[in-house]
Amino acid sequence: MRRLDFAWTSPADLARAKAIILCVSLILTASCGYRSQLGDAGSGGGLSGNQAPHSNEPTRVAVLSLRNDSPEPWLDRIVADAMRREIESRAIFDLMNDPDGADFVVRGRIRPLDTRSQSFSRFVAALEYGLTLELDLEVVLASGNIVRLDSRTLTESDVYLASPDIEVTRTNRLEVLRRLSDILAVRLADSIEMLKRPIPARPLKPDAGEGRG
Repeated sequence: MRRLDFAWTSPADLARAKAIILCVSLILTASCGYRSQLGDAGSGGGLSGNQAPHSNEPTRVAVLSLRNDSPEPWLDRIVADAMRREIESRAIFDLMNDPDGADFVVRGRIRPLDTRSQSFSRFVAALEYGLTLELDLEVVLASGNIVRLDSRTLTESDVYLASPDIEVTRTNRLEVLRRLSDILAVRLADSIEMLKRPIPARPLKPDAGEGRG
């Protein structure tokens, strides 16, 4: 690789070069993927860089159908219905059917389920199964910005009883999935509330060593 040496012949050339470097730095910073805006209220009110709904007005939220990467054929409907019920139950939100008219649009996918044996009988048959439901969700703001929610918040586990009757085991598994869906729906709604009402940023305390000299 050849090395290119630049010689700036005038102060105008040097100023132009600094401006180019600054523009490139800003482009690289803006293109580094998703950025969480939860709690970013340093600019004083609402979402930084976005036109958030007025605090007294309900936030219009739409929930799109989720991509289902689990083996459960109806799980996408169960999870999406739980999220819509939770959002609709809160006065701060206005559930929208049309995403074009929404302030926030929720979209994402259901990760493959993690199922594992928890306990066994003396005949080496599983008595309980552990089940983990994990969602990958993001919120599209009206401004076009995207906030990816923390997957650790959208992960929950529970156990269900096994039975010699396959249908009973299946029913127990489905009940756990419904319960986990309700839990994650509450966490989603809480996260959206934080987008509407971010936690004000606290100013950093000056270093004790500053000002001494």
